[in-house]
Amino acid sequence: MKTDLSPKYIHKINETIILWFQRSNKYIIVSESIYALINLFLNTDNKVDFKKTLFETTEIGNERCEELYLEISNFLEDANAQPDENHKSHPLQGIPKVNIERTYNFDGKLIRINFQSERIESLIHPQITHHLTHHTTSFDAEFDIFKTLDTLHLFKNKSFVGSYNTQCFHLLQGKFALELTNTIHNTQLDKWIATFHASTVTNNSEAIMIIGDSGNGKSTLSALLMAHGFDLLADDFTPLYEDMNLYRYPSAISIKKGAFNLLESKISDFNSLKTYTNGPKKVNLKYLPQNSDSKNSHFPCNKIVYVKFDKTKKSELIPISVEKILETLIPDSWISPNEAHALSFLNWLKQVKCYELRYSDNDFATNSFNSLFGD
Repeated sequence: MKTDLSPKYIHKINETIILWFQRSNKYIIVSESIYALINLFLNTDNKVDFKKTLFETTEIGNERCEELYLEISNFLEDANAQPDENHKSHPLQGIPKVNIERTYNFDGKLIRINFQSERIESLIHPQITHHLTHHTTSFDAEFDIFKTLDTLHLFKNKSFVGSYNTQCFHLLQGKFALELTNTIHNTQLDKWIATFHASTVTNNSEAIMIIGDSGNGKSTLSALLMAHGFDLLADDFTPLYEDMNLYRYPSAISIKKGAFNLLESKISDFNSLKTYTNGPKKVNLKYLPQNSDSKNSHFPCNKIVYVKFDKTKKSELIPISVEKILETLIPDSWISPNEAHALSFLNWLKQVKCYELRYSDNDFATNSFNSLFGD
């Protein structure tokens, strides 16, 4: 058996088979027929045995058996290959003088962030500007964010956290968000199972995670749900801890210009929010603060909804397979490479109910969440 290429975990959820490869920390979904070929490859000693067994059980021709052996071999090599890292090792001797100092209050936790420039500040500040405070005497944590050449650097309490290529600034944003979450909730950094590119709403009892491709109305729907009384736990960054709860991340919802008119009539003072211009396409954005009065910091989640705004289709909410969810969830998420965390994540997926919400009617969308929370 080729144990060096074998997945560490193999989980079947209904008709979906999920393979986790420990060396690469990759999750790959395969069909039952493909898994049968992988299993045969792993449990035969050589190509001759593989081809002989495959021919005897399926009567596939010799040439196709040869092709399948090569395809499975390449697949497993790729599955075990470690991805290129977009962060860099610590190349610095110290922290340069910064030009912008900001202090934020997150439910009593005071956080100082030192930004080297307005451009670097724009990567973090707009989403948390509603937490700004003038307190300057002592802090629960201090971050420094600065740039040298084409590399962004993140320090926490004057200790190095990571360096990231400027083209991958989202990696810095994600790492900062996790470090900030850890400070706010007094959690341990090595006990986070995953951070999902997802929004999450709660009814102060349970959480429902919302995912979707960019431009499919995920953030607009989150704002509408908040306007209808739901508690926004997180927008775009949803962390999962070892207790299998999703935790609150206190950033504002990023709202694109196309949704401004809709939300003006739904959310008081929406027009008073500052408009930011973001990215090379000069996209206009507003950042809508959370309005939660809840002090609960975390909730269990057993429902995930894939959302897609489509004004050409009839609104509907339907159950879907976990495979459809994972196609969107996995590529944009960070999942801990810890073996125990991988197993916890896979076990969590087994009990999650998955839905697709395709909507053109906003009332239908909000009513759908009312029914999901009532289920």
